[in-house]
Amino acid sequence: MTTTITLRAQEEADAPFLRRLLAAGLESSLGLHVWPERERELMLCRQYDARERDWLVRYPPGRLEIIEVNGAPAGRIRLSRPEPDGSRRVVDLAIALEYRRRGVATAALTRCEGALSLQVARSNLPAQRLYARLGFVVQDGDELNLLLRRP
Repeated sequence: MTTTITLRAQEEADAPFLRRLLAAGLESSLGLHVWPERERELMLCRQYDARERDWLVRYPPGRLEIIEVNGAPAGRIRLSRPEPDGSRRVVDLAIALEYRRRGVATAALTRCEGALSLQVARSNLPAQRLYARLGFVVQDGDELNLLLRRP
């Protein structure tokens, strides 16, 4: 079977998918799987809304896209508006667990032209390997995160 990876503009109707995508990332770190359903959903909605508001202020969106695999939502890429030098920041790149290690993130990033920067956790070695393969190099960092740039 042929796999088709496409990007389309994010719409308001994508919010439930994006909340599930966020939930998958927070499940283990916050232990949400043991929370009562009502409290879990409330926490996820608040986290999602707060994150989106924060990013809107700090990184006004240039591109908000849903990554689809064979027409099904598989992830999201959020890019900032271009900086004065023409570069963009990858504010968010999230791939649903069932679509990881299938070339989805690679396809999304290779479709982004020009210089890109992004932040990655020092502990996220698989993501660091992916970014290195795609030409990203360490530009700066702190104890927790690295700032990478692709010229």
